Amino acid sequence: MNRMNDDEKRALGKKIKAVRKQKGLLQEQLAELVGYKVGTIAKYEQGDRVPDISMLKKIAEVLDCDLAEIAGTTNEIIKETIRFDNAVENYINWLRGVHVMLTTPIYDDDDKKEKTAIIVDIDGIAVDVGDSIDEIMQMSREHFMLLAKQFGKKVFDI
Repeated sequence: MNRMNDDEKRALGKKIKAVRKQKGLLQEQLAELVGYKVGTIAKYEQGDRVPDISMLKKIAEVLDCDLAEIAGTTNEIIKETIRFDNAVENYINWLRGVHVMLTTPIYDDDDKKEKTAIIVDIDGIAVDVGDSIDEIMQMSREHFMLLAKQFGKKVFDI
């Protein structure tokens, strides 16, 4: 969902608009139902912005339509995207739980696409790890496996 070209963005926007109109809703009504500003909905429909998967899911629920159909993809890709988004959210919550200072502001990138930064305080220096979070999570997994081998007790063979 994150790496769409301009034609794909416009196609997604047209699908959202078509389903919204089919359901007899104005942009203002859809915006109110999903908790966003009408300008954001307009930008989605024009293809100027792409909703993240959680917002697209919310739009599909409000419009009572299939998420994969409106997104122009398969249910498997949608499920994998949601699984990854949930994993990132859980990882961020864990970092907060172990007292890593971080914030997750939403901003528009150079292509006017809404993104979420993951700003971490490292020795008083703010570092955005948002674009590298999947690599960081993979390295954390590998590090955990090494620590588990070192400190864990073998219980039985799996």
